Amino acid sequence: LCAVRYTGVAGPPFRQEQHRRTVPPGEEDTVTMTVTFAEYQPHVGDQDALKLTAAGAVQETGQVVAKELRVRLHTPELTLTLLAPAVVGQDTPIQVVFQNPLPETLSGATLRMEGAGIACPKPLPL
Repeated sequence: LCAVRYTGVAGPPFRQEQHRRTVPPGEEDTVTMTVTFAEYQPHVGDQDALKLTAAGAVQETGQVVAKELRVRLHTPELTLTLLAPAVVGQDTPIQVVFQNPLPETLSGATLRMEGAGIACPKPLPL
């Protein structure tokens, strides 16, 4: 498992596992891997993805199979709600909601809103 930059360049692997299985004819086997936020967070940036490469070898025949999966990490959405009718020349209250999906507290965040008629948006500390 490694991080992949938005440019497509892969970083060094930060997790590797090896499993040996005996699979009877006509059956299948599953290997599950859980990757915690604390494990992948130091390796990814704002626009990165995770790349999982799985490879297997059949001992009896020497046949090799491999598969690669890229997992894009989604940025949480902001929800904007207009709380009153918008009237030209009057203040308009807007509710902005952000839900922190991470298992740790976020701090030092700012919100900056831009739009028509807003000449110089000022960051709002959160």
